Amino acid sequence: MNEFGTFFNIGLRHILEGYDHLLFLLGLILVARSWRTLLAVVSAFTIAHSTTLALSALDLLAIPSIITETLIAASIVYVGIENNVRGGEGSQRWIVAGLFGLIHGAGFSGHLVGLLKGVMEQGSTWPALIGFNVGIEVGQVIVVLAALPLLWLAEKQGLREKIVPEVSRMIAAVGGVLVVARIWGIE
Repeated sequence: MNEFGTFFNIGLRHILEGYDHLLFLLGLILVARSWRTLLAVVSAFTIAHSTTLALSALDLLAIPSIITETLIAASIVYVGIENNVRGGEGSQRWIVAGLFGLIHGAGFSGHLVGLLKGVMEQGSTWPALIGFNVGIEVGQVIVVLAALPLLWLAEKQGLREKIVPEVSRMIAAVGGVLVVARIWGIE
């Protein structure tokens, strides 16, 4: 398999196994009530994390993993709380998604940098980097497409107003545990 395909699979697995990124993504889409909002939020997150992923993977940006991993956990707490306090459906939600996307991209690169060392020597950096990023994006689309029918069903059954706050509180609580664990170096 070529570098693109190999790294596509690695990126896909990374997002689908990355519970912290999945919790953040779920927190973002949980409150979106329109396709426009959903598209804006997911697009801002994607563009932002793709940018810092590339910069970090190419050694143009270096942030210690303890910082990025702790900030990723804090972003989960923030989104869970924001969903409850403000409903998360503000016109500025895409900005929050973009800012935290920058942090998540630096976190994704922590996994990628070690794997890229070998392909960089062979001159195959770009196919590997693009493959990894596309794999992450496909994984995110899978997650969004899996969550949307459940959110639609909750809406139709009149349960959304009960489910969203509860799930958001759980997301924030798990994020809080992750913040403490990452600060103390537990994982």
